Amino acid sequence: MTSDLDSEGETPNELRRQRAFRVRIRAGVGCFLLANIALYEWGDLNGTSPWRLVWALLPLLPIAWIVVVITLRARQMDEYQVKLLFPGLAVGFTVAMVTAVTMGTLSSAGLAVPGGGWFVGVTGLLAWEVTNLVVGAPLA
Repeated sequence: MTSDLDSEGETPNELRRQRAFRVRIRAGVGCFLLANIALYEWGDLNGTSPWRLVWALLPLLPIAWIVVVITLRARQMDEYQVKLLFPGLAVGFTVAMVTAVTMGTLSSAGLAVPGGGWFVGVTGLLAWEVTNLVVGAPLA
């Protein structure tokens, strides 16, 4: 039973939080992409430079930012939004773990998959997004 006092749409405060989340997450993704371009361009990945480690760790800074942004957004959500959000997280995590185990099994059998870590990440993110669409989770 719903109350006549319940609003039909998002409040201005909630819309502002969604916009702020989108800006922050896009900034994090953009920095991650730039850090990866820098890594592959100047990282000397196949060389012997001691700076390789610094370049290799550079993309982790935007990833840490993205984790903080998602955590803060989840803490801002009301109980119903959180209830809609977490099935997507659970399914995305499960798909990513099953994909990682599959990649590990293939690697153990001698079938190295180049870029397997990217495959694990992308499958987990896609599963998260598809589940969010199915359960009607909030956009951000």
